[in-house]
Order: sequence, then structure tokens, then C-alpha cells
Amino acid sequence: MSDAMQEALLLSGALFAIVMLTQVGRHSFGWIKFGVSMGFTVYLYWDTYERTPVTTANTTAAVLGILIGTGIGYFLMRHMVVYRNEQKKYKVYTRAGWPYLLIWVAVLVLRTCFLLALENSDWFSEKVGTFMIENNLGSEGIAAFFVLMAMTMVGYRTVVCLIRARRLPPAPQTPSGDTAGTDTTPVAGQDEAGEPPVPGSAAATRDGAATSA
Repeated sequence: MSDAMQEALLLSGALFAIVMLTQVGRHSFGWIKFGVSMGFTVYLYWDTYERTPVTTANTTAAVLGILIGTGIGYFLMRHMVVYRNEQKKYKVYTRAGWPYLLIWVAVLVLRTCFLLALENSDWFSEKVGTFMIENNLGSEGIAAFFVLMAMTMVGYRTVVCLIRARRLPPAPQTPSGDTAGTDTTPVAGQDEAGEPPVPGSAAATRDGAATSA
């Protein structure tokens, strides 16, 4: 296995671990997580810029990766909700389920399959090599496409979560000025744990049908 393949698999594994540990399911969201996520994204953006020769073909590949990553990020965020959890003193939380995870898995699997085919299929590597020569596209441009696509997905998700969190109604205040956290009565659109249904889930479909009725 080449060094490039090992690095690509390592990045895919790291991204998958980040998604599983910090995005799928229910997780708190605040300035610390925003800073860590955006710091990681900016670092890899800068590292890609440092490694990639500035040519028309490489720049086009990088921009295309950013655009595709933005589009995928948009669909990802259609399957994630940002809300205040009444059971956690109205702290901001995010929640995502299987549709969100499957989008990420599909992207990482396709990326890995492309690289495996490039290393192990003579026919595929010849076709890709011919395309790269004809368009003056370097291997750094291919790497920039995949890295920037994935990191744009991460950055898009992080920024949209912050925007949605800032748009949430402020947490209720008790007469003493403390954040209310003792009322356990579920509100409309949330379950007994104070959580809204994940878009695309059975609960969301059921609530939508009830609203329509």
C-alpha cells in the first residue's frame, strides 16, 4: 500500500470517528466544539494549499471539491436538528440519525473505492492517468479535491449549527434570573426527553402526518 493510500485511509478513518463521536446521535453544541471543528477545517485547508501547486487544473479541482462539499453539506443539514433541551437546562444540542450517517458513509466509501481502484486496477489507473495528462492535472489536485470536499462538509455543518443555535429563542429565565430547568412538561414537536424528532425518522414522519391532519 502506497503512502498516499495510507494517508487517505487514515483521513477517512479520522473523519468517520469524528462523525460517529460528535455528530451522530445527540450531542451538546457550543463555542468550544465550534472552535475545535473550525480549527481542524482551517488547518487542513491551509495544509492542502501548502501542498498543492497553484495551476489552473489543480485550482479547478479544489474549487469543484469545495462546491460539491457544500452541496453535500446542505443535504446533511436537512437531516440534523439544533434545539434547546429542556432536560439539560435548555442547553443547545444537535441530533442526527441514520440518514445523516449514511450520507457520510457513502461519501467516504466512494472516496476509498476510487483510491483503491486507482492503485489496483490497471484499466482505471490508465484512464485516470490519461485524463490527468490531457488536462495537466497533478496528483496533488486529486488529493485537494477529496480533502477539501470532506472538510467543506465539516465546515458547512459547523457554521450552519452555529447559525441555527443563534436563531433559537433564548432560554427561559426564572424570577431569580437562573435558567429554568425544572419544568419537565414536553412541548409541541418534542418528546418526553425534550428532543425534537430527527428529520427523516419515523417520529418525524408521524408528526408531519398528524400536523397535516
